[in-house]
Amino acid sequence: MSAKDLIEQSIVWESVVGWTPECLDEGPQMLERFKASGFSFTSLTIGADWDKPEPTLKHFAQQRRWIERQSDRYGIVDTVDDIARIKTEGKMAISFHLQGAGPLGYEPALIDSWYRLGIRWLILAYNSRNPLGDGCHEPSDAGLSMLGRAFVAEANRCGMLLDASHAGIRTSLDMIALSEKPIVISHSSMRALKDHERNVTDEQVKALAERGGVVGINSIGAFLSDDNSSGLEPLVRHIDHAVQLVGPDHVGLGLDVVFYQAFMTKLYDSGPMMAQRGYPRPPWDDVKPEILPDLVEALIRLGYDDSSIKGVLGENFLRVARANWRSAPDV
Repeated sequence: MSAKDLIEQSIVWESVVGWTPECLDEGPQMLERFKASGFSFTSLTIGADWDKPEPTLKHFAQQRRWIERQSDRYGIVDTVDDIARIKTEGKMAISFHLQGAGPLGYEPALIDSWYRLGIRWLILAYNSRNPLGDGCHEPSDAGLSMLGRAFVAEANRCGMLLDASHAGIRTSLDMIALSEKPIVISHSSMRALKDHERNVTDEQVKALAERGGVVGINSIGAFLSDDNSSGLEPLVRHIDHAVQLVGPDHVGLGLDVVFYQAFMTKLYDSGPMMAQRGYPRPPWDDVKPEILPDLVEALIRLGYDDSSIKGVLGENFLRVARANWRSAPDV
């Protein structure tokens, strides 16, 4: 099957599009680029670990309303089945997630409420330590706290998909082992190919796959190459490493396009931590949505069959979502 046909027939899933207030100047244009490039589904980061519940709720309500008013172009996802339906209508499906539990006030009882509002997955620990566990840059690598374990149990009960991107190694392994449902590492690349703390080890990916989960490969050059460059070749190299490690059923896309470079530069310059943890000063190199046909062609050249390519493009994430999300809309 040709790359064009594979894209048209697949659910093409991008795990992470920045959508916090700092990202919005260029966000609508980037969202349209994903749609025009053939992506079927994107999930928007509506809040991060440093955000508080009330302002995040206000921001989320405003952004959900903005998307609802563009119903000719986008459709908001309630259930897994909505994704294919919205694609057949010629629109792009959109969901929402939180990168850290700060917007929940670190209160597990709020998981169900956020799910009912439309949040469909949740990162527990973002880079540094919070009350739930250690992030990937914490030297202690202490794993999940008692509160973090309560979050895992409540997320399973509510249908909230758990995401171990940005988590410490021990924290992620705890999440994988304790969750009764498969989880994801939505946008992280392979540490075996680039030794960066934000990347994941072969051990983490093997444990994830053994429990049915999926890793989405990040396209930011700092996570792909020693010279911090991005592009088709290093992206495919990381995808193929993961596929050779655990098989094509456990790999997807988490391109994490950084279209908000000015904000990241301000964040980088605000203190020494990012430089100390191995990040170059922005602007950061990455790939853009328009790479999709070339990416599919590269996987075809590597000998991937149609089923494997469809899995990497989105069906693998779709499977994990189906194992977690509720099967009926919330009321």
